[in-house]
Amino acid sequence: MKRLIIALFLFAGAVSAQHTRQGLLQPKYEDFNLKFWVRQMTVVQRYATGMDINFQETYLFDSVGDLAEYRKRGFGGQHITQYPLPQLDPQKRYDFDYDGDILRVIEFDMKGRLALSTHYIYGSGGNLVQTVSYAYNEADSGAVMERTVTLYDKHERPVSINTYTPDELLLVAEKMKYDRRGNNTQRRITYYDEESTTVSVERRSYTYDRHGNWTSCRYSLDGKEIYSIERKIEYYGD
Repeated sequence: MKRLIIALFLFAGAVSAQHTRQGLLQPKYEDFNLKFWVRQMTVVQRYATGMDINFQETYLFDSVGDLAEYRKRGFGGQHITQYPLPQLDPQKRYDFDYDGDILRVIEFDMKGRLALSTHYIYGSGGNLVQTVSYAYNEADSGAVMERTVTLYDKHERPVSINTYTPDELLLVAEKMKYDRRGNNTQRRITYYDEESTTVSVERRSYTYDRHGNWTSCRYSLDGKEIYSIERKIEYYGD
C-alpha cells in the first residue's frame, strides 16, 4: 500500500496516515499498528524524573475504524482535533502520480522560502521502499544543507536512516529493530564528526493485551529509563 508517512503524535514511534488527492487526512486505527476494532485509546506518558512534563492523549475511532477525534491534555492546556482534516497544510506542496499516490512533498517556511523536500520511491509491489529528503539553507537561496535517505522493510517500517552533508559525508546513521508484532524495540544512532564517533541506543519494551495491542511501554536511552507510557484501549463489542 502506498501511503504518505506523517508524524502525527509522539507516543512511541512514527504514525502513517492515508492521504488522498483531495487532501483529506484520515488516519485509521491500523495506522497506529492497532489490532481489532478499537473504539477509544487513552495514552498517558510519565517521565521517570518526576518532572511536570507529563501529558494525556485520547483517540476516538468510529465504527469503521477511522480516527474521529484526537485530544491532548497537558503542558497547561488542552488541544482537540477533529478528523478528517479539511485540507492539506498550506505551507506544503504535494505531487501525486496518476493513481493518486504521493511522489513528493515540498515544505516552505513562514516567508515562503524552500525548507524541505521529500521524494517517495516505491517497489514493484507498490510498497514504499525508500524516501530521500533534502533540507535547505533558507538564507542561501535554497542550497542543500542535508540529505536524508530512509529505507523501509516489506511492512513499510523504517529500518535505516542515513543523513549526509552537502559533501556526502555521513553525519548520522540510524538502525531500527521491531518485535514480531511490528512495534519498535531498538533504535541505534551513530553520530559522526571529524574527530570521533558517538553511539546512542534507544530501547522500548512492551506488555500486550489479549488482542495483541501494547498497553504499556518503557523507554530507555543508553540504559537509563526516561519515561513510561500506559495505554487504556477500549474495543467495539467488549
